[in-house]
Parts: sequence; C-alpha cells; structure tokens
Amino acid sequence: MYNRWYDKYPDLKQLLTLLEAVDENYTDIIAQDFIQIIVEKYKDKFDEVIKKLSENPPPQYNRWYDQNYDLHTCIEFIKSLDDTEKSELIQTLIMSLYSYITNVDDE
Repeated sequence: MYNRWYDKYPDLKQLLTLLEAVDENYTDIIAQDFIQIIVEKYKDKFDEVIKKLSENPPPQYNRWYDQNYDLHTCIEFIKSLDDTEKSELIQTLIMSLYSYITNVDDE
C-alpha cells in the first residue's frame, strides 16, 4: 500500500527527498533547470501536457512541491509519462540535481 502516488517509484521518491532537502533559495533555479531538461527531451509532449495542466489545475496546492509552480509542473509532467520514460527522466533529473549541488558546494 502506498501513501502517495510517487511512493511506488523509488527513483522519484529519491528525487523528491533530495529536492525537499535543498535550500529553498535554490529551488527556483533547480526547477527552471528541470523545466529546460523536460522541454528539450520531450518537445512533442510538453505543450500538450502543459495545456492539460492549465485547463485542470488542482483545487488546492497542498504538497510542499506545489508551492513552486515550476517544480509542480515538472512533477505533474513526470506523472504523465509511461514508466520507461518516467524512469529515464527521473535519472536525468537526479544527475542534474547532483551536479547542481556539487557545483554549489564547490563555490
């Protein structure tokens, strides 16, 4: 039994756990980087998913990642993918996040 939809995806759960631990000052930058990755990787799907998101916004933004619209959009986009695409994108985002964290720590 899963409490949240993403609990059945260990990689996504790991990504969200890492993101939640990131300093809030960097969340916007990371979310924008994620959006750029998604747009580049899924040009054909992105517009359609964004259109659906804008037509059907959630009634409330209760989750911590909903407080950042770009991050919310990324997570909702991930939700729209099939399992193979989901896994590939999550791995790319995790690598991007680790790279960002490493570069920030080095500065």
